[in-house]
Amino acid sequence: MSTNLLAGPRWVAVRQHRRPLWTALGLLLVAVGLMLGSRLWADAAVEALRTTGCAVDSPGPRCFQAARDYTDSIWAARHLIEYTALGMIALPVVVGAFMAGPMIAREMETGTYQVAWSQSVSPARWLAAKLSVPLVAVVAGTVLLAQLFRWAWSTGPAHAFPTYWYEPTMYASIGAVPTASAVMGVAVGTLIGLLVRRTVVAMGVTALVTGTVLAVLAQTRAHLWPVRTLTGHDLPELPVSRVWRVDAGVIGPSGERVSTADCYGDISQMPALCGVRGGKVTHYLDHHPGDHFWPLQLVETGILLALAALATVIAFRVLRRHHA
Repeated sequence: MSTNLLAGPRWVAVRQHRRPLWTALGLLLVAVGLMLGSRLWADAAVEALRTTGCAVDSPGPRCFQAARDYTDSIWAARHLIEYTALGMIALPVVVGAFMAGPMIAREMETGTYQVAWSQSVSPARWLAAKLSVPLVAVVAGTVLLAQLFRWAWSTGPAHAFPTYWYEPTMYASIGAVPTASAVMGVAVGTLIGLLVRRTVVAMGVTALVTGTVLAVLAQTRAHLWPVRTLTGHDLPELPVSRVWRVDAGVIGPSGERVSTADCYGDISQMPALCGVRGGKVTHYLDHHPGDHFWPLQLVETGILLALAALATVIAFRVLRRHHA
């Protein structure tokens, strides 16, 4: 079966782009190493502190250096994970630029695609091979990274210096969103490569388009699923580790809502409710609890996959129209 999967144009695509694929594998191993290293570093710091008989908040000079060494080690372990998260965020842009430039636009620019088409390989089959090879690599790689990232972070330095599921770097590195983002990058890069047909320009346009899509989704993420709203004169304290506070403020007697964000800056420009205190107003809090993680993830994943499917359909239509 594996022979059939890599037969014909797929085998050509693998051979033609084997260096970038090996590079991608190397980067994957580096990311895995960073996450494993972060976990081991954090575990070593915990064990080193335990052997001293001290705690992070132990009083007295005897434990000062041990607590400081522990803190420094945990921060270093956290930085390893943060670097990996930044790479996860950039992955769809990098993958899309590679698809647009070296995989598609360069062949269109130099005319080497004609060699494949002259050997009983149809344009549609050629494009399908160009898509399938990176898609398999991207899906397998991002699924592995997302699972490993969650494990390394949740069981490592997150206990001492927490970050939360709704923070942009964390959210874009776990769940289904990383894989869907990368798939979208592949599809958008393919389409732009076919349209632009200039390697460097196609890479730049793809990076801009993919980055813009991801930025827009990040800005609108909180509104992809209905928030829960708490109201009252005294709202309960909700754990910041699980609750994503989207908006908070006060509700006036007539029902108008004034966000806390509007109560900063020039005093003369602030709404009148900003100065009201006590029981004269009702406070509100719009938030996403922890059980909204998967609904938000699945909605965003659906949007990304829909964009990927749309870009793929348009890519095949463009190819058929110009090279029927």
